[in-house]
Order: sequence, then C-alpha cells, then structure tokens
Amino acid sequence: MKKLVLSLLLFFCTSLSLFAQVPSTAVDKGSYGRNFTEGNINLLDFEYLEALKYFMFAYKYDSTNANINYKIGRCYLQHPTQKHLAETYLEKAITNVSKKYLEDEPKEKRASIMAYFFLGQSYHLDGRLDEAIKMYDTYESYLDPKKKLDKEDLDLVEHFKKQVQNARQMMLAPVNVKITNLGDSINSEWPEYSPVITADEQVLYYTTRRPTTTGGEKSEADAMYYEDIVVSYKDEKGKWSKPVSISPYINTFSNEATINLTPDGQTLIIYRGDVGNGDLYYSSFDGKDWAIPQKFGSNINTEFWETHASMSRDGNTLYFVSDRPGGLGERDIYKSVKLPNGQWSLCQNVGAPINTPFDEDAPFLGADGITFYFASKGDKSMGGFDVMFSFIDESGKFSEPGNMGYPINTTDDDVFYVASPDNKRFYLSSGHEEISNSGVHEKGYGEKDIYMGKVDMIKENPLALFRGRFVPGPCDSLPNDITILVTSVTTGEVIGTYRPNHKTGTFSVIIPPGSKYLFTYQQAGVDLHSDEVFVPEDIAYEEIQKAINLKPMKICPGMMGDGDTSKKEILLNVLVLNNPNEKKPVKNAEYTLHHKGGKDVVAVTDENGSAKGIKLEAEKSYGLSAFADGKKSAVSGFNTIGIKENKVIEKTIYLEKGEDLSLLLNVVVYNSKGGKKPLPGTNIKVKGTDGSFQEFTTDEKGRVSAIALSPSTNYEIDADKDGAVTKGLVSTTGVRKSKTFEKVLYLKGGVSEVPDNSEITGDCFTFYFKYNMNEVDESAPEYKSFIDKLAEVKNAGGKVNLQVRASASTVPSSKFKNNADLAAARANGTLEKIKNSLKQKGLTDADITVVSTKSFVSGPAYAGDYTNTDKYGKFQYVKVCLKK
Repeated sequence: MKKLVLSLLLFFCTSLSLFAQVPSTAVDKGSYGRNFTEGNINLLDFEYLEALKYFMFAYKYDSTNANINYKIGRCYLQHPTQKHLAETYLEKAITNVSKKYLEDEPKEKRASIMAYFFLGQSYHLDGRLDEAIKMYDTYESYLDPKKKLDKEDLDLVEHFKKQVQNARQMMLAPVNVKITNLGDSINSEWPEYSPVITADEQVLYYTTRRPTTTGGEKSEADAMYYEDIVVSYKDEKGKWSKPVSISPYINTFSNEATINLTPDGQTLIIYRGDVGNGDLYYSSFDGKDWAIPQKFGSNINTEFWETHASMSRDGNTLYFVSDRPGGLGERDIYKSVKLPNGQWSLCQNVGAPINTPFDEDAPFLGADGITFYFASKGDKSMGGFDVMFSFIDESGKFSEPGNMGYPINTTDDDVFYVASPDNKRFYLSSGHEEISNSGVHEKGYGEKDIYMGKVDMIKENPLALFRGRFVPGPCDSLPNDITILVTSVTTGEVIGTYRPNHKTGTFSVIIPPGSKYLFTYQQAGVDLHSDEVFVPEDIAYEEIQKAINLKPMKICPGMMGDGDTSKKEILLNVLVLNNPNEKKPVKNAEYTLHHKGGKDVVAVTDENGSAKGIKLEAEKSYGLSAFADGKKSAVSGFNTIGIKENKVIEKTIYLEKGEDLSLLLNVVVYNSKGGKKPLPGTNIKVKGTDGSFQEFTTDEKGRVSAIALSPSTNYEIDADKDGAVTKGLVSTTGVRKSKTFEKVLYLKGGVSEVPDNSEITGDCFTFYFKYNMNEVDESAPEYKSFIDKLAEVKNAGGKVNLQVRASASTVPSSKFKNNADLAAARANGTLEKIKNSLKQKGLTDADITVVSTKSFVSGPAYAGDYTNTDKYGKFQYVKVCLKK
C-alpha cells in the first residue's frame, strides 16, 4: 500500500503551491540513462514538472520504451492543465508490464503493473468511465488479497471504483445549474483562485499571481509570481471593476492568499507564507482599510499543515483544516471555539460523517449558521475533491453529507466553494481548461479562473440580510467615523457593531428571525439616526434594503440661493421585480406614482428594473403600482408625513398579479382577555416597513375591517384608547396567496406583541423567578424594604405611582397555556401581592395608581437546553418601580 499511496500522492493545488508551466533549469544530460536517473530523483521529491523535462529528454533517445512512457504518463497525470496528455503515454506503457519491475533501473524497459492503475486514473479524469473500470480491474487481477499490502491496495482501488460509479450516476442526472465566468475584469492569463465575497455580493476578494503583485518577484519554490490578495467592486449595472491590491498592510513580498470572509465582510482569514507549511492569519476591516494580519494561536497553527478555515457569523466558532496526527485521514476538519478571554480553545476533530479516511478540505459555513460546505475525496466523490454539503442541527451534530452534483463537481479536483446567504448562488475557482455548464462549455482565460454559479438545490434557511447604504451629501464624502450598532429590542442583546465600506458606503448584517432589531447609526459615537426592523419568525430568506441619507456638510459650488442645501429633499427609488420568489428585475416596466390629491406620474424602469431619484413632496400620501407583460401589481401605499430631513425612500414592487393577490387585515380590540368587551372608538394606527401609514377608529363592535396590506411588508399595529396602549405585529413576507389576517388586541391584561423594554426608573424592586413560577417571595428582604418605602411615601403625602415590567423566558411553560400568559401572571400576581401588603400598612386601592403594566416574552430562542439557567434565568423576572 505504501508504494501505491506514494505513487498516488498528488501535489495538491492549494493557494500556496500551484503547478504551472514555468521556466525550468533542466538541460539534456546527453544520454537516456542520465536523463532517466535525473528525472527519477525529481519524481521521488514530487517535483513532477522538473522530472517531466528530464523524462522527455530521455524519450528522445528511446520513445518505444514502456518504462519511460510510464514515467511521463505519471508526471502528466499531476500536471495542472495537461492531465489529458497522460493517456497517450500510459496506453503505450501497458503494452509491456511486469510484476518484477525495477523502479530505479535505467535499463528497465518494462513498466510497472501500476501503469494499469494510473491509466485507470487518467480515463477516470477524462470521463471514459467504462475504460477506467477495466483498467482498475486489470490492476486488481495482479494483486493477492492474502498479502496485507496487496489487500490494502485492493481496498483503495475499490474506493476509486466507487467514485467511478458515482460519476456515472451524477453525469446521467446533472443538477440544474448555470455557471458563468466572471470575465476579464476578474480573470487573466495568470492564476486567479480562492474567491470570497461579502454577503451583499458587491465586493469580491480573491488571490492572483500576476506580474503586478507586490514586488513583482517570483517565488523560489515554484518560479511563479508571489501571491497577492486583490479586491474588485460591482457597480450598479453588475459589472466588476478591475482588481486592485487589498492593502499594503496585508500584501507583502511573499505569499498571501484569501481563505475566508465573515458574512459582514469585516474579518478576512488569510494564508500567509512562502515555503513550508505557512500559517493562518486574520485581519479586521475598519471601513477604510484592513489591519495588519494577526496570527491564530498555537491551538490552531502548528508545525503541521493548516490549509483552510471558516468562521461563524458571530466570530465565536472556527472550522479549519489540518494534517496533524490523530485524524481520520491525511487532512481533517477541526473545530475550535472562542473562550471568554478571547483565546481559541483546544480544537476537536469534527469526526464522521464529515471526515473520512481520505482528505477533506475547504470548509465554508453558510451565513445561516446551518449549511456547511466542504470538499472531500471520500467515497461520495465522483473523483478527486468534490464539494459536499451538510446541515448542523441545534445540538451541533452534522447531517449525512450530500454531493453538490455534476457539473458543479467533476472527475477532477473541485475545492473552493463559497455560497451567497440564501444558498442560491456560489463562487468557485476552477483549473479546468473548460468548465461544464449542463452540457455547455465555457472557455477560461487562464490556468485558474473564477466563476459564479446559480443553483436551486439547498433550501433557504430562516434569516434576513440587511443591506444598508450610506448616502452622503452631494458634495461630501463618507466620513471615516461612521458606525452601526445593532441590538435586539426583544432581548437587549448587542448583535454587533459594523462599519460601512468607505468606497461604496454599503454594509451588510445577517439577522435571525423572530425578533425586533434597533439599528443605531453613529458618527464619532454620537447617534445620528435609528431604525427598527422586525423580522418575523416564519420567514424563509428575506433581504431588507435601506438607504441612510447623511445631512450635507458643505454647500456645492453653484448651489447658493435657490440651491440651498438646507432645503429638505425627499426622493423615491423604485425597483420592479417579477415575483417574490425569483426576484428578477423587470426592465421597461411602466410604473405609476399615485399622488393623492395631485397628478399621477407615469414612467418606465431602466434595464435594471429600477427608477431612481424621483422627487416627492413633504407631508403627502402616495401609492405606487407597476405594469408589464400583461401583469399589474397591487398598489403599495406610503407617505412622507413626519419626515424632517433629507431622505431616500426605497420601494420594491412585485408583478405577481397584484389584482388577484388580496392581502387584508381585520383588527378587533377588547378591554381584556378575561372580559372580552369590545372597545369602540379605539384609535388604530398601522405602520409598514415600506413607509406606509394608515389610521382608523374601531366601530361599535370594536372592529376595523379590510385594511389593505402590501406584499413583503412588516406592519406594527398600535391600539390606543384613553391612554391605554397595546401593540400587535403582522407580516405579509412570504405570503404568495390572497389572505385575510385576523388580529385580536387586548388593552388590559393582555401582552403586547412588541416587547416594551423601555427602562423604568425610580425606587425599584426586582425579583427573579424559578422556572414556571409566578409568585414573588414576600419574605425576601428586598420586597419588605420596597413595601416600607411605598408606605413611607404615602404617609409623607406623596403619591404611590407604580410601573410594572414582567418577563418570561422562551423556555416552554408546562403550567400555563403559553409563555405570554406566564409573563402576564407574574405582572398581575405581583401587583396583587403589593396591594395586599400595602393594605396591611393602612393603604387602600385608591391610594395606589398603576401607571403602566407591560408583560412580554424575551431572551434567546429556546434551544432545548432548559437546564441552562445562566442563559434563560435573567429573562424570568418582574420589576416594579415607584415613579417619581
């Protein structure tokens, strides 16, 4: 087996070691024997290209020799772009083979029996699958299963035969995929590979070995130009810019290569080194430039080979590849987590079913934190490395991997694969001369090119991509000190702090569903503006686009007088898409801006389905609809009421037969859950994330019926009567059929669907409950002290005005119908206990005023770990304050 394994050892084309047709120091040694011996020495050192030069010199002296044909065929089989040439030489080699073959003897004219195996490999790579099986079978016929080494070789050949069978099945049933070369803006005659991309797919980083790399020098290791990392930007028309060096802080006179990028685009993992094993580094982005790369610690980097890594979106989990001892195969995937002190933990091998007795590489954790892509040479491959996928469950276990299929995978190595947040698009580098596209072949530009593919194979997992863009004043540039702070309104948890790309003004944030988020935009730590974004629990994948307009800092030349920039300007950007599923832009669509009380405006979209910079009037209500190809959208309402500064309103219209898609909302308001008395005359406000605002009053039955809603919009419903307020939520995101939503709201004793985490202050009492409990401990010193304080205030002539906030965690209640009822019971029960305690102090109900009572469910989503009191306990509380 050792002999076969050494013969099979491919000089794998990672970002550090690529084969190429480079200038050689080889010169003809003047005879067959001397050239043969020199070639053999290089072959033993896996210097295949140098060995090939000498074997070709020897071939000139004796081209009929089966042995020299065998040697040449082996070398070509490892060539980056000319593997197909191996067949011709290996076909000559098998005409004269011997089990008594002498590997190092120049006079040996026979070939090794392994010529059959390598010819099988060559046929396998070329898609000649039946012939590959025949060669593998022939090689097996020379082996004796009773001998240990032969038995190991038989097992290995059976592995390759499984891969041939996989290739047969996959090539007969190709996946529906469209693969496109990213063109000459990205690719060149030189190698380009290992692409990584931001979540909004507007910024692409990749590795190149062009003459323009830093220093313009060549590596002594392979006589190729040193690697540099470059960046390219996509413009509004979808065209990529010419690449430029990522940063002088990252690129050096040695090798730097892209490995992975976090979804927010703010942490880049790179491979740095010239010769030897190299190491994994990371760099952080401040919006304008990248920091000097920092080396991962000794729990990650070792004396062995760490080739690739991927980090989770929260930055707390790292999956990486190493060939350190103790793995299941040569290269395995490992996992490390970030400790509270910021260091990385001791790593763990992720084990089966991800790792196999063969090589695994190139892990990529999707933005959803669930979909896990990697490359494997295991039994599920159709040849070489294949791109695989698996799903991580809530307990951290991996599902059985699946193969991404043909033509994403081929019979050659297919390794570096990164996916868009919705898993529908991917970017990869390919070393094939041509890349297959379900039967269509597209010629590449160089040794390795970068491609983009579209595939509908992996389901969309629940998450939202928030795509923000800062718009500075007309004569301003984007300030350097802009930051975005994102917090969960539901839990109070800080999701992250982000910086926009200074060149594009854009930023991306991945946010999980089932919560309301506050986006706070700051400059030099001072709040400029904030937005609340609600992501429903039941979405699949949603993109939220937002333009943030900055106040002009200076007046443009020629804009004095009538062009005073202090004058408020409200603009509308329109995007027309075919439907919420495919989201294809509709060019030349006729859109109508309905101006209530004014004249309608009719125009058409551009080739990208958009219309930008439409001027709107302040304090007005509008409607927007579109028409194309016989389809008419629903009218989407919005307004400019209350806008106090420059603003760009982004509106997306879908042409999915708007007149047939009826989305209506019925609201009924009761006094309380217990009484259920309808409340006529209640003021109802319906606010949509599309900028729409509608106001109504309930009828004698406490109802408002047939409120028109727009597709793909989240709505907040406010009910207000005599100072009592409650809120509700409705989302039309993902709704594909006509639907009437029924929303019931309770003004008293109910639970607001929009958690009110507003801080209440004063003299307060806070009590934390155990699981499922709803009664405070009256014997607690804090409770007794709070009661004494309230009595003291009343006796001194003051007022006892109370504010109450009660929370239940997300751990399911076994005692109450739902967690909202548990939270309400905590609020109401605590108030009753306080009143009873105060009565014993001589106070009556008339002496106590309850200013506000809010109960809600909060905390992280339940993950089955109900015993984790550190995680959920802090969200099981009641807080009562004496309002001053």
